[in-house]
Amino acid sequence: MSPVFVCGELGGSTMSDLLIKNPVLLVGIGGAGSKIATAASAALGCKCLLISNDKKDLIHNEKCTAVYVDSGEWVNPSSLKLRSFVEAHRKEMVAAMNGYSTVIIVSNLAGRAGTAMAPLVCRMAKELSTVISIAIMPFKFEKDRIFNSGTALRRVRETSDSTIVMDNDAFLDNNPELSQEECFSITNSAIVEVISSISSGTVRPALNILCTSRPSHSSESSLRDSVAMLYDAVPDAGSVKRAMVYVMGGDRVPIGDLNKIVGYVQGIFQEEGTTEVAMSSMAAADGVRVHLVASTPQKTRFDRYDPLGDIIPDVLDWDEPDSAPDIKLAMIPAIE
Repeated sequence: MSPVFVCGELGGSTMSDLLIKNPVLLVGIGGAGSKIATAASAALGCKCLLISNDKKDLIHNEKCTAVYVDSGEWVNPSSLKLRSFVEAHRKEMVAAMNGYSTVIIVSNLAGRAGTAMAPLVCRMAKELSTVISIAIMPFKFEKDRIFNSGTALRRVRETSDSTIVMDNDAFLDNNPELSQEECFSITNSAIVEVISSISSGTVRPALNILCTSRPSHSSESSLRDSVAMLYDAVPDAGSVKRAMVYVMGGDRVPIGDLNKIVGYVQGIFQEEGTTEVAMSSMAAADGVRVHLVASTPQKTRFDRYDPLGDIIPDVLDWDEPDSAPDIKLAMIPAIE
């Protein structure tokens, strides 16, 4: 079922939408990114590019191209070490992304592959086409991954026309009874469904927070869960410049309830300026789920992941992302 958009505006438009043009390429980085990109490309009927240092993440067929980043003798390379191996595959990646008007890049910034490769792949794609990046952030208990995810997200945002962030930790905070795998299943499905929707619509050229809910019999209950997740990432709802609501299973929801959802969201995010609400009513197999994509120009919780963000607020003080290449020096003869 094609998305049906119902839009309401308060005030005049202050920010242009980022138009999505065909042909579209889905790029998946690492394990989670590859799974999501494969599923989304199947839903859209477009091609995908999978990039990973683990061959188990990759498939190669008429729809998917795979780039295996060989880490050599390193069994568990760090993000910086893994990043140093990407350069050897630059020409292969650029050739695979060439010829597409829009490239959508999905990466899990809680993983080594995502933090290592996403900033570099986004930069390569930016030289060729419009880039929409989708980043998955770690749980707060994954403390060893917080800093790398924060710096990688800053790099990704700098080289993307639009960035959509899924905060797994905020979703788990609102659904503490879920297991980690159940959390991944729901949030990954939300990403696939939103990609399927934005590809036939528009997206804001800004930082967008993607919030979702568990399947429910009540659309209002699902909306409350999504809004609660948003407040974890963006404490000030007044900073939200646009809210897009995707109702999965909306084909079974009464029109009156859909109108109420639009009214609720407009009421929550209304401020001086502009607030727009768009709704996509799509079929779903299990209950009703509400995905909320909120565009915000202000700082979010992710800025705290990178302490350097307050010291260097606008740009990093080095152009090339850190890496740790193997450097072998020639033997220096002993001098007696």
